[in-house]
Amino acid sequence: MYRVHEAPSREKLVALKDYLATFDLEFALGQVVKPAVFNRIIDRVGDGDGRDEIMEQILRTQMQARYGPERLGHFGLSLATYAHFTSPIRRYADLLVHRALVSAYRLGDGGLPRGEDEQFDKIGEQISMLERRAMEAERDTIDRYVAAYLADRVGQLVDCRISGVQPFGFFATVEDLGGDGLIFAKDLGQEYFRYDEAARALVGEQSGETYRIGQRLTLRLAEANPVSGSLRFELPEGSYGGPSAPPRRDRVRAAGKRGRPGNVRHQGSRRTR
Repeated sequence: MYRVHEAPSREKLVALKDYLATFDLEFALGQVVKPAVFNRIIDRVGDGDGRDEIMEQILRTQMQARYGPERLGHFGLSLATYAHFTSPIRRYADLLVHRALVSAYRLGDGGLPRGEDEQFDKIGEQISMLERRAMEAERDTIDRYVAAYLADRVGQLVDCRISGVQPFGFFATVEDLGGDGLIFAKDLGQEYFRYDEAARALVGEQSGETYRIGQRLTLRLAEANPVSGSLRFELPEGSYGGPSAPPRRDRVRAAGKRGRPGNVRHQGSRRTR
C-alpha cells in the first residue's frame, strides 16, 4: 500500500502558468516538472512582493496525495517509491504494510489474510476517503472553536490572510488563530469588482484595488456563528470602500497575546505526505 502523490496535471500547470504571468514570471510547460522547478520559481521571487501568494498557488497546483497499490511515486518528496511504515497518524496504512512484510518474509502469524492484497485498490480508496473526511472534520471543529472564541469580539479588527477568491467575494483566515470567514464583493465598496481568473483576484474597475490569494490585510469581524463555525468580515473604517466612521483601535488577541486559544491547533496546509 503506497502513499501516492502524482505530478501536477497539465490543467493545473496551465493555470499556474497564467497565474505566474500576472507577476511577469515565465513558466515553460514543455519541461519535465519536478519539485526543483517550483523551488527555482520561489528562489526567483526571493523575499519580494507576491512571495506568499505565489507559494500558495504552487501548493494549490499539487495533486492531493492518496493511498493505493500503484507504484506511482511521491512527487513532493521526489521519491519513486514511498509507503508509510511508522506514521503515527495513519495507522491502518502502516498496518497493511506490516502485514504484507510478515507474509512476504514468513515471519509467523499476523500476515495479510489470503486474497487481501486483491482488495488493495478498494481499500486504498476507502483509506483516502476517510483521511479527507478526518481533515474536513478537523477544519470544521477548528472553525467552530474559533467562531465561539470570537463571538463576543464582533466589531473588532482582526489580522487576516486571504485564502481563496471567487467572483462573489473572498475567504480570509484569521492570522494566528485559524478559522475561515467570507467578505462579499458587494461589501468592498460602490464600484464593481471584476474577478480575474488567471490572477485569482478581485480587481476594482475604477480604483484598481486588488484582493488576491495570500494577501494580508486587516478586516472588521462582522459576524461569528459558533453553531455553523462561520465568520463574516467587512472592510474596516477608513479603508477603501469601508464605512466613514472613525476606526476603532482594538484588535483581537488570544488571552491577551497573539496566538490560538489553548487546545486549538494551528490549521496546516493540505497534507501531501
